[in-house]
Amino acid sequence: MAQRQPVSTCDRPLDPAAIAALAERVGLVLIAVALPVAVGAFAGLTLTAGSLSAAIDAATATLSGPLTTKQGLSWLFYVSTLGTALGCWVLGLGLFLDGLDL
Repeated sequence: MAQRQPVSTCDRPLDPAAIAALAERVGLVLIAVALPVAVGAFAGLTLTAGSLSAAIDAATATLSGPLTTKQGLSWLFYVSTLGTALGCWVLGLGLFLDGLDL
């Protein structure tokens, strides 16, 4: 009996246009998911803080400390802000690769 040989799926170099399109999609999805959560968490911080200036101070304090010490809305705001920033970086990478003439 002959053994079945694995079929090579990557016999050519990666296409930068395909990577750019994938990075753009992933970045947009990350932003679309994380940004509304960040806005909602900031609105929750505003409601619990009582004023906008106190909420800005709380958000600044949340982002300047380590993630492990956060709880509740502070943790949600921290994680969603990081997710939004990651989405922006991935989208930027996709747009950069899309703009290259290779």
